[in-house]
Amino acid sequence: MIKIDLFKNEKNLMVAYEVNGHADYAEEGKDIVCAAVSVLTLAAINGLEEHLKRELSYECSDGDLKVTLKQTPDDLTQAILATMEMALKDIAEQYPRRVRIKEHRR
Repeated sequence: MIKIDLFKNEKNLMVAYEVNGHADYAEEGKDIVCAAVSVLTLAAINGLEEHLKRELSYECSDGDLKVTLKQTPDDLTQAILATMEMALKDIAEQYPRRVRIKEHRR
């Protein structure tokens, strides 16, 4: 199962996210659930860093990803992160035994 943890501040703005595990929906290289989650979470990094020029701290190893904003979130960062969150929740709804999302307050 892919476990996604979304960390939000007191204003309900996302400040970090973590993704761990594997969906085990299909064999490696053909797992559409893992691929979809990977694309969304990595696209968010690209959008934040390359398009918005925001500073991030992130680690990626063996299917695990940890991302933290180094700056206070703003409307633009939230547009990217909220879009990622909505799409991930759609995937979790379609594949509830493969993807689990939890929200946390920081």
